[in-house]
Amino acid sequence: MSLVSISLVLLVAFVVGMDGILDEWQVYQPMIACTLIGLATGNVGVGIMLGAILQMITIGWINIGASVAPDIALPAVVSALLVCGPAALSIKHGIALAVPFAVVGQLLNVTIRKSIVKFIHTADQAAENGQIQQIDRIHLLSLGIQGLRVLIPTGLVMLISPQFIHQLMQQIPAGITNGIAISIGMVSAVGFANLINMMVGRSLWIWFIVGFLIAIFTKMNLFILAGLGLVAAISFVWLKSRRHGSTGGDGEGKDDLDDFDKELDDL
Repeated sequence: MSLVSISLVLLVAFVVGMDGILDEWQVYQPMIACTLIGLATGNVGVGIMLGAILQMITIGWINIGASVAPDIALPAVVSALLVCGPAALSIKHGIALAVPFAVVGQLLNVTIRKSIVKFIHTADQAAENGQIQQIDRIHLLSLGIQGLRVLIPTGLVMLISPQFIHQLMQQIPAGITNGIAISIGMVSAVGFANLINMMVGRSLWIWFIVGFLIAIFTKMNLFILAGLGLVAAISFVWLKSRRHGSTGGDGEGKDDLDDFDKELDDL
């Protein structure tokens, strides 16, 4: 890779690591992180496909109470680098490697959280003394350490020669990688089902069925289907606001809402 690509990858890794704990920009989400790595390495199409698959896998990974879920930021960046970068691994191998990197990222995350607890006491002391700038520096330092949590492993992976990575992957039995790919595919299906369960309503099932049938019988590109869905959603919202606007104002006609309006109100 060129010096520009290396710098961009490391920059993305650092930002993704910070956002993985900040939850501000959602850059650490695989769909975004893998796409950015794909852009940095000049292989954006593969990055988008890998990110979409990893997104479905990690959609149910959340922190509950004091338990820390498997990390999302590190596997997204490293897997995208191995797939989109000079190693050019297959998406199947990238997905298989995402799971162990998620566990490594989880361990690093827990270790860092424990080690920076002492920063809280320093911040409390600074607050008592009215040192606001000191609190800001402590906050940025904590974020910087989280950024290094992803940047340093990414840099170490970049130092490994692509030939060695391919030799290492060839030594892994095909049954293991295929088994991991199949199990991850099942996890993706569960994640997609959870997403549908959260989003879909009684009156939205018709749209889901229509989109499913269009995808099967027309074999349209995924981006074309997404564009059609966006146009349908905008038209749906516009029609809803227009309908309610025509029955609003002085209140006349509100008792004459048809079945379509009632379905929209159920959303």
